[in-house]
Amino acid sequence: MWHGGRTLVVIGWVLGWTVLLPVGLGQAAERYQIAPQKSQVQFKGYSLLANALGTFHRFSGEIVADAQQLDASHVRFVIETASLDTANTRRDQHLRSKDFLFVEQYPTITFTSTAITRDGLKYAVQGDLEMRGVTKRVTVPVTVEQRQDEIVVQGSMSLNRKDFGIQYNAFFNPVQDAVDITFTIVGVKS
Repeated sequence: MWHGGRTLVVIGWVLGWTVLLPVGLGQAAERYQIAPQKSQVQFKGYSLLANALGTFHRFSGEIVADAQQLDASHVRFVIETASLDTANTRRDQHLRSKDFLFVEQYPTITFTSTAITRDGLKYAVQGDLEMRGVTKRVTVPVTVEQRQDEIVVQGSMSLNRKDFGIQYNAFFNPVQDAVDITFTIVGVKS
């Protein structure tokens, strides 16, 4: 009985420190390149007749993580808008058009962090999100998991498409303003 209790305490201590020190003791800031083949960025748009669940296939960026000086940490993330995919070619073409993402004029969506704060085991990443030539300050709640040579960041948020100049609507299939974003980003130590 005593061994089982001590084992649980040791496991709890190890897991606690693994989560609390995502970069490790005594280490300076570490750089991670975002690995698209291990990562996923999804969106969900809502309309009266059909919801659109999609993903972006091409993106890049860098995460700089410093557990000792959180204000030295930062993130830059760039999505290629033409890479969106909802498994419906006609809808994808429409989402790439001037009515929505207007990929010919705005080929990327960019997020650049301005501050990262910690609240217990979660983080809040504040930054500038630029889409369709409009930049808005957003805060994204995330969880962070440190692996041997990787960092995994997961989160979700809801955006109002009209905040970014996407005004399109249809009489027979009204589109809701909210678009939900979920992501799992894996950065590989560089």
